Amino acid sequence: MRKVHGFFPRTILNMNKTLRLVVSLLCAFALWLAPAGAAEESVLRIRADAWMPFNGEPSAERPGYVVELARLIFEPAGVKVDYQLMPWKDALASARKAEVDAVIGANPTEAEGLLRPKQSAGMPRVALFVKKDNPWKYENLQSLNAVRLGVISGYSYWDSFDAFLKSNRSGKVVYFQGDTPLTDGIAQLNKGKIDVMAETLAVFIWTVRSEGGSPADYRVAYLQAGEAIYMAFAKTAAGEKYARIFDEGLVRLRKSGELTTILKRYGLPDWE
Repeated sequence: MRKVHGFFPRTILNMNKTLRLVVSLLCAFALWLAPAGAAEESVLRIRADAWMPFNGEPSAERPGYVVELARLIFEPAGVKVDYQLMPWKDALASARKAEVDAVIGANPTEAEGLLRPKQSAGMPRVALFVKKDNPWKYENLQSLNAVRLGVISGYSYWDSFDAFLKSNRSGKVVYFQGDTPLTDGIAQLNKGKIDVMAETLAVFIWTVRSEGGSPADYRVAYLQAGEAIYMAFAKTAAGEKYARIFDEGLVRLRKSGELTTILKRYGLPDWE
């Protein structure tokens, strides 16, 4: 068969142009089909130690009401919530270094170096717990010198109490840390190795019940006035955006009644 000079090269060239056009059209069509903003979805990295009913196991049916609020607020805004447990001191340090984006449950002292939104995430009250048969009463900070006191490493309780801990050299203060500091502290209280355990009222009661114990086995020797806690954010441009989203979202959930519904699942009233 005779070959017509120049026919095949021109045909191949035309085919290459056609193929490039088809590929370009397919790519444009794929981009058009992609969900708007999908490439811009951000991830909010939240870390904290377990502190129920505020926050607990990430995969639990009840992961903590603040965790539920975070998911309801941020995920509709295109922000994926990555919440994981981490010792409290490490969580605060990581947020201050912007290695994570937020922590749950920081009071104003703990939130130093972080961004606090306008809306708080709760108003817990710190208590000093003893066994029910222990007659000790809290009268002032000096009365703490007579007891073996359990606290959690890295926690801030209230200003004068924090100052007492920093200056105390009695050797009677026991610091609990790790993954289950409160559980460990309660165990030492039950064994009589400490006399007093400091913790937020709601958290202590929740933890005792979750461990199969009864709150009736303990007595509140002192109850401090409530102090606001926050979902505190890293001081970054993203942190500023997240703080605004949180403020707007919490106002919306409170107005719609969804906040009340979530809190009822944990046996809690609205703190405002």
